[in-house]
Amino acid sequence: MMQLNNESIKFTDQWRNMHFVITFSTKTLKGSSADIVALTQITVEQANTNATNTHSFITRLLQTTTDPTEKKALTICENAYRLVMGSFQEAAMDFFSKDYKGMLESERYAPRAQASCIDIYNTPTSPPNPFGVRNRQMRILIAMAVAAGTELTSGSISSL
Repeated sequence: MMQLNNESIKFTDQWRNMHFVITFSTKTLKGSSADIVALTQITVEQANTNATNTHSFITRLLQTTTDPTEKKALTICENAYRLVMGSFQEAAMDFFSKDYKGMLESERYAPRAQASCIDIYNTPTSPPNPFGVRNRQMRILIAMAVAAGTELTSGSISSL
């Protein structure tokens, strides 16, 4: 059986991340001429959709979970994704009001909140993570939304 070393694992994770970004981009960008405003809108909307879907998934898991350790971890994640979901709902409202600095401010707490859901499953006594792929995709979407919003508000774009 082939063993993967740390570099192979890191490459595999990067490939999965890149595959997600490429898949996301080709499905959501209409043509190749999307500008930073369109890209920002897409990332905010996709982050909002992903956070909402993941929050619903966690809520359903919480309803059927009886194990106290798993219930505690899911409760932490449910709270985290509620905050992420609210952040991106607010960010979307700011975006459509053309308040791009407000949009970035709304997104500010999403990375830390979402990371708490990853961290809880990295502790030694935690149950297996039932939504690792969703967490990874959310982390990427948050980073993309923040990066696009930062570019949009950086002042380097003269056509706003």
